[in-house]
Amino acid sequence: MVFKFLGLPGPVQGIRQRSFTGGMNEREQFVRGALLGALGLVVAGLIGFGLFRMWDWALGFAAGAIVSLLSFRLIVLSVIRFTGRPASRSRGQWIWWARSLLRLLGVAIILLLVIIYLPVNLVGVALGLLAVQLGMGGYLVVRSSFSQSSNAGTEDRKL
Repeated sequence: MVFKFLGLPGPVQGIRQRSFTGGMNEREQFVRGALLGALGLVVAGLIGFGLFRMWDWALGFAAGAIVSLLSFRLIVLSVIRFTGRPASRSRGQWIWWARSLLRLLGVAIILLLVIIYLPVNLVGVALGLLAVQLGMGGYLVVRSSFSQSSNAGTEDRKL
């Protein structure tokens, strides 16, 4: 039944798309979709590693995913600050670069501490670090599959 509903063209698909997004702009939709995709992937990965009793992989995956999610959150906040307020162009760019370098340094320090002090599998950590990127990719695939069969998202464009 649900699959038949997904195939309906036109306004019905647009209504379904608008009810999912809840009136958010495109940036908020992307951030929410990427986070939901990443969290779904993390839960599935932790369940999978737990079923096979690979606890060092699960711990590494969880640690990498936490670092990845926090880093993504800091990137989102940085973009919002950079685009939200009218600062001088050169000063704003300098602050943006400084925060980016501090974020990368913080991620490196946290990963170093995780690898040194926790009994983690390095492949699990690397897979966890990919969680947000794969969540973004999954969101874009789902969104593109919805937008092909309808005109959802075109309401905001000025023709």
